[in-house]
Amino acid sequence: MTLVIAGYSKGGFEEGIYFAADSHITQNNHILVKGFKKVIELPIRVKGLNFCGDWFNGYLGNRYESSCAIAFSGSSLVAQHLINSMKNHLSELYPTFSDGRYQIVMSCEKRKHLRNNDNYSEDMFLDRDLDNILTGEYLSQVVCHSIEAVLNEARKHGSMSRLFVAYQAEFIFGVQCAQTREHQLYQYEIVPDEELGAKVEYVRIAQDELAVIGEKIKFKESALEALKDCPSTDKPSYAMFSFLNQSINNENSIGNNGIGRPSVLFNLEGRILKKIQHEN
Repeated sequence: MTLVIAGYSKGGFEEGIYFAADSHITQNNHILVKGFKKVIELPIRVKGLNFCGDWFNGYLGNRYESSCAIAFSGSSLVAQHLINSMKNHLSELYPTFSDGRYQIVMSCEKRKHLRNNDNYSEDMFLDRDLDNILTGEYLSQVVCHSIEAVLNEARKHGSMSRLFVAYQAEFIFGVQCAQTREHQLYQYEIVPDEELGAKVEYVRIAQDELAVIGEKIKFKESALEALKDCPSTDKPSYAMFSFLNQSINNENSIGNNGIGRPSVLFNLEGRILKKIQHEN
């Protein structure tokens, strides 16, 4: 299993979103891998526009580049495939004008892309038109679509309901909104569905809440209590990292290896995911 706890950093120099994560990969309580990285950085890229006067000459380079953080729990094989889908979608986004407004669209939405050799007024696609259309909420929808795209392909094999456990996975997505500059946190879960076999559900995490994946049923309530008990002068990230390590100690002491060290504390500050603490 897995235990990853994420929340909003505040206090002192530390702002953004923190992730406290264990690193065990196990099967039937047997340790397969220690030190597996369960929180990773993914790129966000929006294509640039190449105009010659009012003539659109194609997408060129990247107009905007940033990064976000993804944490995962579940089958490492399936989760890695889902993360690859997220990476592909987030790293190839396109500005366009569709349905009467400026938008950012995905690579798979080709019918919405600007077409080469089309003419547009020279007062269109100015910086002021494009600077505020990429939002954290939109990127959270891209992540959701990335998961659904994989599930849609998997449904073609007709075994999703029967083999649901193999597809079960959870994710935490952390990003700084380019429009508001605020950090945003979202939690995703693949859940069973009678008609579809499996579907993805996701929620935005409020500032005073936690995102917990993996052993969330066992630990989320006590993690929230530990967060509430954290003195206002302390950083919540360090309180949650301490809680994670104490939980690992308690589980390992009774022979449960589902979570374990090395444990790592990350912080996503702006566009950069940094490792700020580590415990073997």
